[in-house]
Amino acid sequence: MKSLKIGNLTATVPIVQGGMGVGISLSGLASAVASEGGIGVISSAGLGAIYSHLSKDYRQASILMENYLKNYPDDAQAKREYEFLSTR
Repeated sequence: MKSLKIGNLTATVPIVQGGMGVGISLSGLASAVASEGGIGVISSAGLGAIYSHLSKDYRQASILMENYLKNYPDDAQAKREYEFLSTR
């Protein structure tokens, strides 16, 4: 099989795992696909149903986002969400 090039990135296995939402396409599946050389997709569809216990807990969400940003400091969307959470 030919590899798949997207910009300066190359997937050795030309397979893109489609986002399936509602708790299926989370980090575990996406990282497993990527570990095998494909392109994994993380979907945020339906996360409210899975993490509804956190929906009003802005403090806990802010802590989780702060920890995420330590690992991914260049994620502009996460920075904006962290700023929003900080106002709550």
